[in-house]
Amino acid sequence: MRIPTFADLKSVWEDTLKASIVAQFLCSLAFGLMGSFMPLFINHDLGESLVNATYWTGVSNLAWYGGLAFTAPVWGWICDKVGTKRVLIIVLIGNIATYAGMAFSQNVTQLVALRIIQSLFGGLSTILFVVVGIVASSQDLKKYLGYQIAASTISSIISPGLGGAIAVVIGYRWTIFMQAVVFASIFPLILLMKTARPEGKGRDVFRLSDIRTLLPTAAALFCAYAGLNFITPVVPFLLSSLGVASKDLLTWTTIATIANGLAYAVATPFLTKLSSGRRITAFQLVTAVMIEAAAFAFSPIVFIIMRVGIGVVQAGLPQNLLGGNVGRTGQGMGLLNTARYLGMALGMYVAPLILESGAPPINMYSVLAASALFSAVVTYFFVKPED
Repeated sequence: MRIPTFADLKSVWEDTLKASIVAQFLCSLAFGLMGSFMPLFINHDLGESLVNATYWTGVSNLAWYGGLAFTAPVWGWICDKVGTKRVLIIVLIGNIATYAGMAFSQNVTQLVALRIIQSLFGGLSTILFVVVGIVASSQDLKKYLGYQIAASTISSIISPGLGGAIAVVIGYRWTIFMQAVVFASIFPLILLMKTARPEGKGRDVFRLSDIRTLLPTAAALFCAYAGLNFITPVVPFLLSSLGVASKDLLTWTTIATIANGLAYAVATPFLTKLSSGRRITAFQLVTAVMIEAAAFAFSPIVFIIMRVGIGVVQAGLPQNLLGGNVGRTGQGMGLLNTARYLGMALGMYVAPLILESGAPPINMYSVLAASALFSAVVTYFFVKPED
């Protein structure tokens, strides 16, 4: 019997990392298919008024992000105790069952309840990060986290439009059922993965003292992800204030969103290395300056160019913050992902809140710039750089 060589093992680990990237893409695709039509589904199929449908969509999204934030460290802990592959299978089955249930829900209460239950199984993205933390070498960790984030970003750009196009053909319910089918397609990739740690020097134990070590990184991640999602809900208003006509708002908003997302995704592999170590603080400071400068955009084109620039500068930040040694454990990665999800949820909530208060739009940019500045200060003084 031939003894496996190091080259054989390296090939297996690389196959696992590649499979995790494809799985992350499919995961984000499945999550996002209903993103463009949930209010319409509630209105058309469940009989709620469009105003109520918008409200219930907001409630379900808030509950979903809250569930993701709450369960991320729990799934990370279970990964450490039970094994990553088993947990991946459990979470996949949970997502398949709940999305299939949502497709046949008869009222908004059932839909929101299933959405909340689904959020408890929403840790798939976190667990795939854990797979990378276990399998990737110290030198490749940030690179493969960057690939995961890029795959997730590109998929999240594609999925709402794709879901809307599919819904036009087969209807809302069957499109939601398609989300369950996409999750099922991840099963063969999980069977391909080998999640045993390839290097003996990695951390296997998450200690209570590690929580103190992770808190500054979690705070910086929270601010970074709040910034990534902050302006998104108010892009139509900002474009309107720059003179875009109502009939053209959807087109301009789509262009701005896709341009920002693609710039972020394409720049991620290059910026991961460029913004590592102490350079991450410099990129955070540049981000703060560019955000404040965007408040003075004088045309839609300039606004979109500024959004693209901000997306590029931010592209290397999350994975460099996620890629520390403590984050290689399931519990560590879970806690850091809690910060990500809370940042996403709060970022999308605060900007409309400021706008609703009647404050001028520049206040939104100032809050966002202050968030980036706070993240830079925390990173510089409290987060240990790891090149």
